[in-house]
Amino acid sequence: MSREYRMDKEYSIAEIIRYNLRMWWLAAILAVLCAGVLGGYKYTSLHQYVENEVYENRQQIVASLFVSLYSDAEPSERVNNIRKIAASNRAYQNFREITGYELTVQEYQNLFDTEHGENSDVVSFYVTFPASHGDYSIVDEVEATNFMDGLIAATAVTCEEMIGQECVSVLDAPYATSEIAKLKTYTITQEDFRKAVLKAVTAGILLGIIVEVVCYTFWMLIYKKPKDAEEIRQCLDADVMDVLKEGADNEEAFKKAALFLKDETVSCNKVSCVTLQCPKKDAALKLAMSYANEQKKTLYIDLAGGEEAGAETHSISSYVLGEADKVTPLAMNAYLDAVCRNPETEKGLDIAGNKRFAAFVEDMGQNYECIVINSADASKAAEAYAVSKLCNKTFVVCGRRTVKNECLYRAKNTADVNGIHIDGVLIYE
Repeated sequence: MSREYRMDKEYSIAEIIRYNLRMWWLAAILAVLCAGVLGGYKYTSLHQYVENEVYENRQQIVASLFVSLYSDAEPSERVNNIRKIAASNRAYQNFREITGYELTVQEYQNLFDTEHGENSDVVSFYVTFPASHGDYSIVDEVEATNFMDGLIAATAVTCEEMIGQECVSVLDAPYATSEIAKLKTYTITQEDFRKAVLKAVTAGILLGIIVEVVCYTFWMLIYKKPKDAEEIRQCLDADVMDVLKEGADNEEAFKKAALFLKDETVSCNKVSCVTLQCPKKDAALKLAMSYANEQKKTLYIDLAGGEEAGAETHSISSYVLGEADKVTPLAMNAYLDAVCRNPETEKGLDIAGNKRFAAFVEDMGQNYECIVINSADASKAAEAYAVSKLCNKTFVVCGRRTVKNECLYRAKNTADVNGIHIDGVLIYE
């Protein structure tokens, strides 16, 4: 029967939603930040326009002309003809000849306004001062009055030229007025201002949540390390015995691990410790000490190169390679003995897969109740799997922040291919 071979963690939609829900605090922070930015921007950009009513003291020279019945057209049509004639280029030329003012046609047209408020034969002319357009300006009442006089004269002359008869007469001679006028500026009500800011804040909250979901989901997909202990359990398909804080080992945790890995069906419980990119290297030793504390005669075999590495006196390297007749274990206490390896003696040879090593483990099973074997990091060396085939129990110890999902899957795949059952996993957070 073929086994599933996986190399990377694939996340379902449900898992992505679950992980994002766990990051609600990050979504809340981003929502507050985005709401503050968008809401603050909207507040500062609109606050100056809230019920912003600006008034000015407008001074004008006003004159009214009566339009004669120079045709049978409606009064509004005849008055509009006069208004258009007054703003024409021909009237501008006559204005310059009459007044002698040097100004452009645009300046001329911008300096006065006309008005026909109802269906009558009267048209009103307005010159606002002070005013400035281009290079020409009107600064006081006298200049404004002179401009109005020239405008009336030029309009009358131009109308007579075009229509062939006198069309307008002065109804109201130019006179000065002063009024408070409301400027046409952009303004919003206080209620509209509050609504705009509230919309910006709401948009900021939604934007913050979206940013969190997008960024965290993207991080999940590129971050190749497990996000929690459950993900390690899924990768290895093994029970999590305990999760330990880095730098704060818990003696009770190893007691629970020893209980979890206990096997009453065998005379000697042989346990293999498979290390996967773990910051701690003494998990196997502490497990052996837990068995020894139960007054069980325990042998600790260190193949990872611990503190006793290189000590020929208690090394099994020479024995496995046939260069020594026996191994003298180091008595650590009344119930715990230890042996190690000597890499210099091995000269690159594999001792874990040697038949004499398997025979040594089998022979020691006659003298000890428990044997705990620590191997080199399984992500770098394969000896941990060879050792596990000699044991009835195997557990993995790894660091959540240091191990990668690929490493976990490789370990699981290798164990399955070699018929090794991973009984549990001990995780350093």
